[in-house]
Amino acid sequence: MQTAADRCAAFKALHEKGRAFLMPNPFDIGSARILDGMRFDALATSSAGFAWTKGVRDAEGHITRDDALAHAADIISATSLPVNGDLENGFGHSPDEVAETIRGAIDVGLAGCSIEDYTTDPHAPYYPLDAAVDRIKAAVDAKLSASPDFVLTARSEGPVKTQFELDETIKRLNAFADAGADCLYAPQLKDKDQIAAVLAAVDKPVNILAGRKNFHLTRKELADLGVARVSIGAGLARIALGAFVAAAEDMKDGGAFGCFDRAQGMSDFESFMKARP
Repeated sequence: MQTAADRCAAFKALHEKGRAFLMPNPFDIGSARILDGMRFDALATSSAGFAWTKGVRDAEGHITRDDALAHAADIISATSLPVNGDLENGFGHSPDEVAETIRGAIDVGLAGCSIEDYTTDPHAPYYPLDAAVDRIKAAVDAKLSASPDFVLTARSEGPVKTQFELDETIKRLNAFADAGADCLYAPQLKDKDQIAAVLAAVDKPVNILAGRKNFHLTRKELADLGVARVSIGAGLARIALGAFVAAAEDMKDGGAFGCFDRAQGMSDFESFMKARP
């Protein structure tokens, strides 16, 4: 049985430049068991995927710190793999609140987590840089005092559609790196040239989000660029719910049940589930 410290050390060791290890995001215990059985390198929670299982929208304050950490504990209990936590903006605006979230993440056994610079306020969506850096510094201090191998990922959520926006993203990522973040993540990056520009400008492992439409770079291409980690975000949850809605629409609008011809047999996934002792 691996300890939490073992999982942290194993997770930290995965973050090598050019490795592009794949970290998919289950959204409940069952999906975690399936991914565990498929033997990925690590798993991560998805704030959106979890929110949808609760029937609420993501990043609107419906999910509390306690909710997210309890969900993380459920995922951890279903796998022997290291688990990274999607902990939104740290469930608080102040550095002290972010530090409290980091301590909670370590207490439940997460091997790492990400903290965003998104405020949840649509009128002022991103923390000013100084405030965002102070929040990461507090997170770093909390993890160093409790679990130095815990992998802290700092996220820059802003757009990257223009050169100015890309430059601002790089500025933020470098500031987070200087503050002590272990891994850097800008979810809006998906263009090969932009990813290459970020990798050339920062000196920390970089996570790239691959679980979205029109993302066609392969793991090998990402590794060749120097990407350390590839996550899927809410991608698997979107596929699962999308198939659910499509089947429901077929039944309701077509009055036929051929949609179930596309369904997997129970044995295709039930073998991953916990059996009676």
